[in-house]
Amino acid sequence: MSTSEEQAALLALVTQQARAGDAQAQLALGQLLLNGIGTARDEKNAFRWFLASALQGVAMGCNMVGRCRELGWGVALNKAEAMPWYRRAAQAGLDWGMYNYATGLTLGWGGPRDLEAALLWFRRSAALGHCKSFNIIGSFYEDGWACARDLRRARAWYAAAARCGDFRGHFNYGRFLLRENQPGDAAQHFAIARQLGTAAFVEKMDAFLLNADRPDLLAQRPFPVGGMGEGASSPLTVL
Repeated sequence: MSTSEEQAALLALVTQQARAGDAQAQLALGQLLLNGIGTARDEKNAFRWFLASALQGVAMGCNMVGRCRELGWGVALNKAEAMPWYRRAAQAGLDWGMYNYATGLTLGWGGPRDLEAALLWFRRSAALGHCKSFNIIGSFYEDGWACARDLRRARAWYAAAARCGDFRGHFNYGRFLLRENQPGDAAQHFAIARQLGTAAFVEKMDAFLLNADRPDLLAQRPFPVGGMGEGASSPLTVL
């Protein structure tokens, strides 16, 4: 059986289970449809099945309804409407729900920004090992958001984020190493950030390095991601 035939068979099986009311199958079907596995990408029906799963209390289903509302996948884009779903996922104990809900609180989706509450949720997510939350907490300490500015703690959080492979963490930790006159180590983290990051991120990172008068750091060869000592992860600027 070919890969495409296997995917079609998987889709058929999951669809049968989802239609029978299995909440986890509904979540899985939504993901298959969203990713175009076994069929063409179908955002509208993906949203429908995520919602069915969420209404049965599946935390990741709630999170995915939030993602659809935040990004306009199969439904009108409305970040304010994403927030109640992220809150449900967060309150159910899902690290991604906590992270997304905290992001909305930080950016003021559907209401005033609430940095104190956001930091609380980022910390809860980080306590579950959520890598991107390590990075964001580093940003809070670096910029003094809802906490005293503390570069030592910011550096430590960026290092933790880099250790678990966040490309923004590698960049941010690299910035600290560069300030500490460790350009060789910084270059390795910048190289990994370039290897793992999105095209838009890499463009911004390279602009930072050029503005810092370090064009020599634009094209370094990374070492294996799994073989590093410290690491880091955070957004390019703040969030």
